[in-house]
Amino acid sequence: MLENVVKFYENYDEDGRLFRDKAHMVEYLTTIHYFDRLFMPNSRILDSCAGTGRYSFYLADKGHIVTACDLVKYNVDIIKSKPDSYKLADIAVCNVLDMPQFEKNSFDIVLCMGALYHLDSSGLKEKAVSECTRVCKSGGIVVLTYIFDYPERRIKHPEHNIYDGIFFRSTPRETEDIASKCGLEKVYSIGADGITDNAGIELKEMSNEDFEKDMEQYYLTCEDESIIAISTHGLYIGKKKG
Repeated sequence: MLENVVKFYENYDEDGRLFRDKAHMVEYLTTIHYFDRLFMPNSRILDSCAGTGRYSFYLADKGHIVTACDLVKYNVDIIKSKPDSYKLADIAVCNVLDMPQFEKNSFDIVLCMGALYHLDSSGLKEKAVSECTRVCKSGGIVVLTYIFDYPERRIKHPEHNIYDGIFFRSTPRETEDIASKCGLEKVYSIGADGITDNAGIELKEMSNEDFEKDMEQYYLTCEDESIIAISTHGLYIGKKKG
């Protein structure tokens, strides 16, 4: 399975995904909105599924000490090739299921934003979250992302099943239960991009001014359960207990 995941990202424009158009930017803007609200200055951060470093570089520019790693060497090489790569504390290949290179309680914040998309059982998801929790300090923050699972989406968007065997969906309850088992207490459960399926075309054609106004409204509603239920991507933010 991991070989298929690596092959997929070696042939996919992960670097451009979040900035392809305004509809895709909703996920990114919602995520950094919560980062800015929650992350204490000069935090030591592990971005364990960094992709090509979009969030890593944003956080480094905010003054955080960021270690970026990813399962896919192709993505890691892209991070290393960027002019701002010197801003990151470290860049490496790693597998979130097993990160022995990092000692327990090493980071104030751990991002696991991608691994749960590709793990096909609750056991593997729990293993990934447990490992991220292990390297996070007590009282620190662990961020998880996942792809929503509900029947209406499968009926409305059957094309979302095109990569069966690579992408796997989760429910908010499943994600929250796994996080709790791993020693996390929920701070936020968010629909990262809830309006994009229903308003994708309109968003793409919006002026920048109207888009900014719509995003301000979305920030006020994205924690609402009805909004979470129509999102493609879920964002869970938890605090490590004790």
